Amino acid sequence: MSGTTRTLQCYSEVTLSEVAAALKSAIGGDLLLEDRQTLGEGEALLLAFERYYWRNGSYASLTVMLTAWEDRRTASIVGSGGGEGLFNISLGANADFAARAVEVLRKFGFRQ
Repeated sequence: MSGTTRTLQCYSEVTLSEVAAALKSAIGGDLLLEDRQTLGEGEALLLAFERYYWRNGSYASLTVMLTAWEDRRTASIVGSGGGEGLFNISLGANADFAARAVEVLRKFGFRQ
């Protein structure tokens, strides 16, 4: 299976709920999972999306793990799947899906 990963961070007071709402609005896929955990003073939010790509005739998935600790926010993004056939060629579907999330996160000040 092909895939792409990105890790971003920012120092901000933006809430994970604000970031999640923007992602859910802009991603353009089906939300499969939203799981929020409080870890002492910190918080983690896991989002999983799925989207069908016509150009390669298969589904790609996007997983975003957001964390918040004091004023530090992190985002781990994994775009995967989107491949089909013997060579599992995704034609960029998983990278495109991950890029959508990166674009939204950059608006909140997230950088590599």
